[in-house]
Amino acid sequence: MTRLTRQQFLGASGLAGLAALPTSAAGKSERLKITKIDIFQVVVPIQEDIVNSPEFDPDALTEFPKGPKIILRLRTDSGLTGIGETSRNVPKAGALENAAYLKGQNALDLNLPRLKLPSAASRSAFEIALYDVVGKAFGWPVYQLLGGLAQERVHVPYWCGRKNAVDARRVAQRTVSGRFTSLKMKGRPGDPIVDAVRAVKETAPDVKVTVDFNRHYKTAEEFLPIGRALDQLGNMRTIEDPVDDLSELARIANALDTAITLTPRSAKHMVEAARLGACELINTGPSPSMMSFVTNAALAAALGMPCWHGSGHELGIKDAAMVHSCAAAANCTLPSDILSFQRVDDLIVKPIPIENSQAIVPRSPGLGIELDEDAVRRYAV
Repeated sequence: MTRLTRQQFLGASGLAGLAALPTSAAGKSERLKITKIDIFQVVVPIQEDIVNSPEFDPDALTEFPKGPKIILRLRTDSGLTGIGETSRNVPKAGALENAAYLKGQNALDLNLPRLKLPSAASRSAFEIALYDVVGKAFGWPVYQLLGGLAQERVHVPYWCGRKNAVDARRVAQRTVSGRFTSLKMKGRPGDPIVDAVRAVKETAPDVKVTVDFNRHYKTAEEFLPIGRALDQLGNMRTIEDPVDDLSELARIANALDTAITLTPRSAKHMVEAARLGACELINTGPSPSMMSFVTNAALAAALGMPCWHGSGHELGIKDAAMVHSCAAAANCTLPSDILSFQRVDDLIVKPIPIENSQAIVPRSPGLGIELDEDAVRRYAV
């Protein structure tokens, strides 16, 4: 039987990115060695009137706009680059430690789904950058490295923080003008959330609303009057995390018509919630890795629950990674928190295209986006 070399296989397979690199094999000797990692720390504000109404918590404006992020640009000896983005408030020292660890290594030798780095805090940004550069090398979009394309568009919502009824009307108007079909809001005990959701219904009757309570209620008895009032409005998509205790959550789920969503802490937590009948939908939360989101979505599917991808209100790079992750997860059919369009700048040259409340999945190699270096310099800390 004739044996093909790696380079011959790559050429026969049409993987033009790697086949075009000027060495004899893809792997140990392939030119995808990491030569340098540029690290930028940035603070990018959110547009006005997005987060909380002033009377609820003026300091909440510091949560998203003032939390610094780290942007990575990973360079290789092939000339290919990859970009990544951390969550908010990740220490720069850990990113520098990871950069030093990766320098000189071949990106093709790394186990991306189980990437081990000295500092865990900035791990996801390096994972994103590595998937980006490896995807470019193979000539594949990142979703192909995550298991293949399951959906070409990803449902996304409009988003706001805790709002009074007057402010909620403006949010609803922007939701409709942006052609979004879903709106996600925040709520806590004492907020006039029923009035706010009613204002949304009166302003935008076709928009479905998700209210995330972030587990601020203690018991079902405490929450159910709010839940029943939201039920009666008729424009709710789901109530997310009203309480922490799963048995209390199950009581709420049994009492209300509106679907209940859980943001699980672990796979075991998700399975236990399903066993108790505590929820019908899953918000995976900001996943620790792209592949872990895909596997969590598959678990949710096995448990009979559709899911969406949560976030910490990211910039364009991390959002692009989320889009690819969602594209590889057939069960991710609910509005995912891809919200970089609400920043004053997403730090990428061309924003992620969103049409009729759906993000269009990039089809070019890697993440399919380009870093806006001028914007990075403008918002650098």
